Order: sequence, then C-alpha cells, then structure tokens
Amino acid sequence: MAVSPGLSAKEHRRAVRWGPRAIASTRPIDELVAAAGFVDIEVVDVTEDFHSTASAWVAQWSRHEDELRPILGELFDERTTHHKEMIAGAEQGLLQRLLITARKPEK
Repeated sequence: MAVSPGLSAKEHRRAVRWGPRAIASTRPIDELVAAAGFVDIEVVDVTEDFHSTASAWVAQWSRHEDELRPILGELFDERTTHHKEMIAGAEQGLLQRLLITARKPEK
C-alpha cells in the first residue's frame, strides 16, 4: 500500500492512519525504490484488485467469526477494523495498492 499522490496534509494523515505501517513518506514510491539503488522501475496500480480481495477477506472473516474469534481473540477485531480502514482509504482515493518491479543494476 502507498499513500496516493496529491493529497492535502489532512488527507495524507488519514491515509497514514488507515494504511499499513511505514507508509508515511510523502515521496513517490518510484523515487524511494530508485533511492534504494534499483533501476528499470515499473509501478502498476492494482488498487481495484486489492479492493475486491480485501472485501472478500472481510466478508469471509465475518462469515467465520464464530470459529475465528475464539482462536484470535482481540486480534480478530483489530484485523477486521484495519482491513475495513484500508478498504475505505482505497475507496476514498487516499490509498493505493501498487505492484512494483525493479532490478539491481549490474556491477
């Protein structure tokens, strides 16, 4: 996941809150990958696929709540809430799911 580009400061803070850890950077993801020494960087937005998958995940966790809750305890609620927040962030254009490919340059 990555914070969508072009957000206001308020929107960026909300995206960081709703997204996974370590997405607070305001630099574009391709710049971060390049700064790590990679080349031939390709970034593909797969947010729509993420939305479908994450929504199905939440639906199945809800469907199997009676079996999962005794095993996971409070973690059940934490994970469900977090996935719902990421879905909402994607729906509101605050978060993107990106597929990134790159390679290390030859020495």
